[in-house]
Amino acid sequence: MASKKEILNKIRIFITQSFDSPQKAFDFFDKNQDGYLTKKELKKLIKSANVNAFVSSMVARKMIAGLDEDGNKKFDWREFKKAVEKLIAEDTSETKV
Repeated sequence: MASKKEILNKIRIFITQSFDSPQKAFDFFDKNQDGYLTKKELKKLIKSANVNAFVSSMVARKMIAGLDEDGNKKFDWREFKKAVEKLIAEDTSETKV
């Protein structure tokens, strides 16, 4: 099974290479356009990043639990943006020597 770091790296690469901005990624996966990514919508994003389907449900649940600031079990744009910025910042800090 892939490590947390490997999974998050796949998600970061997918978002940065597939979309011009985190907002476009959010809008693409917010299928019902309600301004939130549900666990189901987040699972689709994770699967699109080539994360194993078996693991994607667990990853989505843990991401929401760890990053859902208002406790509504969904990601709003602000929470999503903060998570993506954190992923990108972690990658940038790891590549510096």
